[in-house]
Amino acid sequence: MPESDPVSPFTTAATAAIQIHELYQSFVRAGFTEAQALDLVKHLMVNRKG
Repeated sequence: MPESDPVSPFTTAATAAIQIHELYQSFVRAGFTEAQALDLVKHLMVNRKG
């Protein structure tokens, strides 16, 4: 019996939210304040291509 890809318990939107939160947390761990990290994430989201 061939192995199939496991089904993700997360929707596409939930997966995107998790990734955005991880990006935010990475900025904070890198030394940005929470406000700066949020501004960076907002800037990336507003100015994203494609």
